[in-house]
Amino acid sequence: MVYRFKIWFEDMDDVVRWIEIKPSHTFMDFNNIIQEAIGFDNKELASFFVSDDRWRKISEVKKAKPSGDSDLTGNASAPLMQDTKIRSCVNDPHQRFIYIFDYSVQWTLLCELISIEESSEKQTYPRIYRTEGKAPRQHNEGKFKMLDDNEFDTLAEKILAAKGIKSLLVEHEEELLAEDDDDLDDDLDEEEEEDNDEFGFGALGEGIDADDLK
Repeated sequence: MVYRFKIWFEDMDDVVRWIEIKPSHTFMDFNNIIQEAIGFDNKELASFFVSDDRWRKISEVKKAKPSGDSDLTGNASAPLMQDTKIRSCVNDPHQRFIYIFDYSVQWTLLCELISIEESSEKQTYPRIYRTEGKAPRQHNEGKFKMLDDNEFDTLAEKILAAKGIKSLLVEHEEELLAEDDDDLDDDLDEEEEEDNDEFGFGALGEGIDADDLK
């Protein structure tokens, strides 16, 4: 018989893979076929977590014994994938596993056993049974990328430069608006003077002879 698992990214449920694998295969076999199915390079550390029906982690199976700060959970006694058969961790007809790849980024995939099928002599297992959706790029700089000091300084300079340009544009716009206001005031003054001249009021400021009004 073979286990048929449905596997999808935790934050991209439209990217799905269905994988068939024998109970006698190890979690390392499972890891390798998942990597093939999503097109990743399989070079980073990874862990499977046996979970309950609410996706709560129960126990861990590691790809390799990490060193130093590279460990994900600090569980040094966790069994290794190459030494652990899948059937030893399947305790439910709809057994669930959480697969985390690359501890620095933590790509997370959810794995659920959806059926148990008869194996076929014509097939080689494990195998990718079905795919749906395009997997994301593994080395995507936009996903949780940490900047080193030089990258941070460069980014900060760009931000400050952009702010400086924006400030200059705002200042220039304010100057243009001020000039427009001055021009408008001048135009209004000229129109007022013309109106005064037309009706003779401008002469009042210079004084009018009483004899001129007779």
